[in-house]
Amino acid sequence: MSITAWRRLQRAGHSSPGPEYLALNSLKQKLLRLGSMVEESAVLARSVLAVADMEAAPQIRRGDDQIDILYHELENNCTQLLTAKVLPQQQVREVLSYIHCVRDLERIGDYCKELAELGERLLPSQPLPQRDAILTMLDRCRSLLALALDCVSEDDGSAGARLQNFDDLVDSDYELLLEQLMDPVPTTAASFEASLLLVLVLRCIERMADHAVNVSQRVARVSA
Repeated sequence: MSITAWRRLQRAGHSSPGPEYLALNSLKQKLLRLGSMVEESAVLARSVLAVADMEAAPQIRRGDDQIDILYHELENNCTQLLTAKVLPQQQVREVLSYIHCVRDLERIGDYCKELAELGERLLPSQPLPQRDAILTMLDRCRSLLALALDCVSEDDGSAGARLQNFDDLVDSDYELLLEQLMDPVPTTAASFEASLLLVLVLRCIERMADHAVNVSQRVARVSA
């Protein structure tokens, strides 16, 4: 059970957690396990883009299958908890927040798989143009994801400013790299295709960061 949940119990005068609290804690642990799987996919996606690690791409696809399985399991768990029990309003809000967090994390996993596929298509263009800057952008996104999962773990709704700072950096990276990739405009078919694929890479990373921020914001709304 989280510290926040235990304090709520103490304020309510309960001496031990009831089954609904245990069910919520189980949901959170599964959610954090999903987040850990997504983090691993992000690390592997970085390898595909950084050093053309083609063994990482199949690992991401296999991992995404497991992410999808856990995603559907969590959705079912949330639905069952909402329909089978009469929960206090605060706990209903928590379960609804978990449903949305699960969906955000699953989407980040999908973007990791897309990054792997783009990395495979970009193999002839290695080393990638602006590779270091793109990897820095992805690392910032991974930091966002780690902070968001810390918010879930600690029921901490106060980390919004830190996440927003990272998200602003990712947005700045996105805009700057878009300009650099298209200036000058590629003149050959191969370089033009590579630039378009890299634009898609940037878009994936930018959307991953947005979903990570969503997770922290959902926690903040429940914790408020």
